[in-house]
Amino acid sequence: MTRTQIFFFALVAVVSCAKLPANFKKCNRKDPKWEECVKEAIVDALPQLTKSFDEVNLPNFEPLWIPQVAIAGGGNVAMTQNYKNCKIFGLTKMKLDKAGFDFDNKTFEFSGIVPELILTGQYSLDGKVMLLPVQGEGDITTTIKNVEVSCSMKYEEVKKKGKTYMQFAGAKGQIKPSSIVFHFDNLFNGDKLLGDEINKMMNENWKLLYEDIEETLLDATTKIFINILNNFFGKLSIEEAFD
Repeated sequence: MTRTQIFFFALVAVVSCAKLPANFKKCNRKDPKWEECVKEAIVDALPQLTKSFDEVNLPNFEPLWIPQVAIAGGGNVAMTQNYKNCKIFGLTKMKLDKAGFDFDNKTFEFSGIVPELILTGQYSLDGKVMLLPVQGEGDITTTIKNVEVSCSMKYEEVKKKGKTYMQFAGAKGQIKPSSIVFHFDNLFNGDKLLGDEINKMMNENWKLLYEDIEETLLDATTKIFINILNNFFGKLSIEEAFD
């Protein structure tokens, strides 16, 4: 698979004496119930991310805006896919199973289920899906149900001005949906008959198609969230976040 190239406007992580927002739950690493506290803190914070918290470089998650994503596919999805002005709805409704920081191994891990994700934006497609030519530009809406997500992210500690900051550099994980419904408007320059047939074919074969984009989708997703974490923990030191 060709690696996904992602271009988006990153928030600038300026190192300063930022403090955790007062309405966010704070956990202490010496707490015997540390892991339970971290999970509760994230569960408590998620519904609050319907607005941005600029003081700690956290964007609005409802929706989460992605300016541009480019995906080069392969296999059954042999086409170039370009998306812009993308919005992801539903992340704040995630039901977290577990979450925690391992300071010895310098990792952050979490897993859970998002009941429904809705992705909107503008697309440009050119290539073939299951050997059928596909071409078009227009609006896209994708609905993804019961998304099982798990991720393990590695970080390094960076010392600045007597404080310790996290710098995330790599991640591995899985994204497993129970169903996907695609709707591409204006395929084949607005030919409704052909467009409806292609949308129907993709929705009937979503599992097969997802297998061919899973790697690139995961790559794109982890890069986006690594960027978010680096902006957050580039602003907020470990000492301020957890001690």
